[in-house]
This record gives sequence, structure tokens and C-alpha cells, in this order.
Amino acid sequence: MMPDQSVITDRFCLNHGEHAIDNAPTVRLRNGVDCVPQHFLRYAHTRVSVERLVMKIDYDRAYPIFVSEDAGGVYVQIGIIGRDNYTSLRNGIAKNPKLVFGRRWRVEPNLPTSEILQTVCLALKKAREHEMRELFKVAHKGRTTTPMSNHHDLPLMARNTELLHAGTTKVVSLDCIISRALFDGGHFELADVETTRSGVTVLELIYVAKRDAGNPPHINAPLIVTLKALSPSAVLHGMMDAILQLSDAYVDENFAFEGFARFSRSVDVLAIADLSAALRRDPATLTRAQKDKAAFAKTYAQEKYDTDNTRVPVLHSGPYADALRAKLAGYTFANGVKV
Repeated sequence: MMPDQSVITDRFCLNHGEHAIDNAPTVRLRNGVDCVPQHFLRYAHTRVSVERLVMKIDYDRAYPIFVSEDAGGVYVQIGIIGRDNYTSLRNGIAKNPKLVFGRRWRVEPNLPTSEILQTVCLALKKAREHEMRELFKVAHKGRTTTPMSNHHDLPLMARNTELLHAGTTKVVSLDCIISRALFDGGHFELADVETTRSGVTVLELIYVAKRDAGNPPHINAPLIVTLKALSPSAVLHGMMDAILQLSDAYVDENFAFEGFARFSRSVDVLAIADLSAALRRDPATLTRAQKDKAAFAKTYAQEKYDTDNTRVPVLHSGPYADALRAKLAGYTFANGVKV
């Protein structure tokens, strides 16, 4: 016996800004739970519904998740609690921590709930990346620099590329370039180096933390750096990439919704595939009554069309719009999109 549709709708989504499309079919999972797949739901998220979702997220308290709205709509913004990366001491005494904020991540009202949660996860990763890039420093010409940070003047660099071509810095030994790299006051030591038959060099680096530095927890793992070249630039890029990989992995393991760490490596990929196969079945095979099939198919098709239309950006007249349209000229898009 199929469960009552009103019960299904009420149970799923009243607090999350979502509800089932009329006559939407349900799926019974292997554990006996009945559900409406997310692609059979309508979404109308508000600040309140997003706040309720965020309240169910567990993560590092040093990265508070803010939900707010302005004239442009609802947005999520990550706060970062920590010391100033550039001036951490005043008169030899640690200052109070700072609270700074990352960029605003917009949340469309019709964005699926799962995509909102993924947006928060991505926002956390990018907030951490910003911090990691500022903490990674290189000793160069008697100064401590932050060449991997996001605060360099890109238009200026683009206008002066002759200063920035690869190979403009002289070659130094591997040990020398590793010794120049600093992270949060600590340094790296080469523990092992191997070269594969294809010529790829793999470095294993150990991070030696500065005493009482309060280092990010992810950096305690060995740093595995894979290199196709051994230039100073390639080594430093490889070290930064490896740090960011550890940082993203830390978020994956510690970001949880309702206690479930969706992106953790402990989640079985084939089990996800099994669930996906069950949920992505043809809706016609899930809907039992013939009259319900016809009613749902019409509503579902219109719903998908309406949602796609809300995603089409409006181009204003001018050189930019003309150039973009010229790039897209000659395409006929299967979903009927026109710009």
C-alpha cells in the first residue's frame, strides 16, 4: 500500500522551503523508508528556511555560518575567527581574535535544499583556502612574502607579464626551496623523495609547527607533493596544492548535516550509487494510477521548464552583450535557451 501523499509532503519539507509536486511518486528505500526524490520537489526557500537548514550543520566553531538577506535576496557568508595573519602580537601580548567575513554566496529561492548545503560546504572550503594561502609564506630577498595569497593586483600583473614569466628566477636546490617555505610560522622538512618510471617526483614533507602557533588541525598529516618539474615555482605550487588538498579533506570529514558527514571518505561510493539508482528511476514506473501518471508528467515537465527559465541571465545592451552573443552565435540549444 502506497503512503498517503499529504503525509509524505508534510513530513518532508515544511521547515525547509520545499514541498512535493502534485501527484509526485514516492520511492520506498531498502530500509523501508518512503521518500519523495528531490527532483520531484518544488523549492521556495527563504531566509528563515535557510537558517533552519544551517542550524542543522555541524562544523568548526571558528568558522561560523551567517545567513542574511539584502535587496539581492538571501545569502550565506562564512565568518572566520582567528588572529591577524600579519600582526599577531602587540607589545608581546597576543591580541583578541578577529572576526572577518568571506564573500557572499547567493541562495536562489528555487535552489534544491541539497545544493544549498553543498554551497555552504564550498563556501567553507573557499574561506579556509583564503586563510591557507595567506598562511603560506616564502622567504625571498630578505623578506617574508605571500605569493600564493589572493590579494595581488591581477590587472597590474596582466599588464606587466614580462616580469612574471616562468623561468625568470634562478634555479636553486630542492632542499633550499623547501627551506624557504613557511606555513603559520612553522617550516617543512623533506622526509622522503621518490621518482616514478614516468618521471614524476613525489615528495613527502613533514610540517614542523611553531611552538604555540595554534596551527590548523589538517596540517598535522604528512604533505604529499607530486611534481612533474623541479623548478622553484613548481615545488612551491605543489606544496600549496598539497596544503589545500588537506584543507579540503578536513572539511569533507568534518562538515555534517544532521550528524551525517556526506562528503566523508567513510561514505561508501557504491552505496550512494545504489541509492541514486533507486531514486532516479523513470517516474512513470513509480506512479501507479494512470490518471496520476498523466497529471504528474504534465506538471513535472512544466516545473522543469519554469525552473530552467529562472536561471537564464538577462543581458543588457552594450559591447559586452554583443561580444557574448557573437561567441554563442550558431548554437541551437536543446533546452531552447536564448540569450
